[in-house]
Formats: sequence, C-alpha cells, structure tokens
Amino acid sequence: MLSSYDRRRFNEIVSGLLAEDPSFATRQQPERELPSRPFVALLLWMSMPLLMALGGWTGFLIAMVAGAYGVRLWFRGAGAHRERPVQRDFE
Repeated sequence: MLSSYDRRRFNEIVSGLLAEDPSFATRQQPERELPSRPFVALLLWMSMPLLMALGGWTGFLIAMVAGAYGVRLWFRGAGAHRERPVQRDFE
C-alpha cells in the first residue's frame, strides 16, 4: 500500500502525462475485439425457436428476453462500443 505522499506524487505524475499526451491512457489499455452487435443479435434471434421448443414456458420467456435484447443490440449499431472515450480520475 502506498503512503499518502507516494499516492499524491503518483497522481501528479499521471496527471502530467495525461496533460502532455491525452492519448496516453488509450495506448496503455489493450484493444479487445468484441463481436459486432448485429452478429450477436442474429445469434439471439436464431436461438429463440430452439429455446421455445426445448424449454416450454420457461424457454418461451427466455426467448422473449433474448429477442428483446437482440432488437436492442441491432438498433444500437455495430461500432457504438468502440467509440467511447476513456475517462479516468486519478485523484
């Protein structure tokens, strides 16, 4: 555990780095590739008949939730999750 002085000094260093180079935080985090949202939505929709056939009423309810989430993913678009800016508070 860092002492309060060390923590304060670390926060000053990080704040200085972010002020000099705003893309510093984005370069420090590895990009992870997520499947596109329309692809996941199609998978959810394709699973609905199987869930209803094998699950009875419970499968029907799960299929409805999966279908609703698939619609939500479809309308949010393919690249919306990649364009969020990195926001960090170090103090």
